[in-house]
Amino acid sequence: MTPLLPKDDRDSNSVRVRRARVESVDLYEIKEQELDLFEKGSPADLQLNFAIFLFSLAFSAIVALSTADFTKHPQVQTGYIIVSVVGLLGGLYLSIAWFRNRTSSKVVCLTIRRRMEETIGTVKEGASAPAEAKKPQG
Repeated sequence: MTPLLPKDDRDSNSVRVRRARVESVDLYEIKEQELDLFEKGSPADLQLNFAIFLFSLAFSAIVALSTADFTKHPQVQTGYIIVSVVGLLGGLYLSIAWFRNRTSSKVVCLTIRRRMEETIGTVKEGASAPAEAKKPQG
């Protein structure tokens, strides 16, 4: 196999390009919103992250409540109870919100691919019409 680098300094401005042919290339156009979804992820993903955090926090507080002795400090026990309740309720709310708003990247990819199928169907239907129009009548 020959190297792709130039052999001396005189050839440093030229680049050798090698190309292997393919039968066809499919180009998919995507909308700005779909590109943002791929780039940043769904906004619902942030809700899921916070829901997991709040559930973890709540379960940690519940374990602390069940294993620790709070006879000397009842205020600390009250604080753990508040953290448990807020964590469970907040986590439940955010997980329901995530479930309702989630958008899978697979669904977006399927939507983009369906556009190609619709385009191919339109082109096939449109291709037959001009051929019929060119037929001489007589």
